Amino acid sequence: MAFAYTPDYAFDGSSHDSTHESYTSSEEPRATWGIKKLAITGSFLTIHFDSSTEMSTWRGDDRSITLDYTGSGSQDWEGTWDLTSSEEYSVNTTYNYVHYNLDDVFGTGFNSIGEDLADDLAQNGTGSSVLDISDFG
Repeated sequence: MAFAYTPDYAFDGSSHDSTHESYTSSEEPRATWGIKKLAITGSFLTIHFDSSTEMSTWRGDDRSITLDYTGSGSQDWEGTWDLTSSEEYSVNTTYNYVHYNLDDVFGTGFNSIGEDLADDLAQNGTGSSVLDISDFG
């Protein structure tokens, strides 16, 4: 499965960038995994699920994500990255979401790659995409 991450919210700040995309029941992330929203900041990839059952099923397997930049040139955040319990920063069972720490996802020990990703997405704004996500799950 591959899909374009097309934020419906973007904040491009001088020291903080944030985007998120919400999915309808017919869109593949929600229909396949019960993912109702993806949010990306310089520190976290947060996956919001419809229910604790979908979140538990997701967390029951080691996952990966492939990020491809669709703009001109290349970006340091492109590639295939693990989404396992080792990359989890926190799990909220009340609101059914998982925070993945981008420092751990990118294996850098510092935020620069995550910040680059968040900045690229926020600068692009809402309604269009510069990120394709594949091998998700």
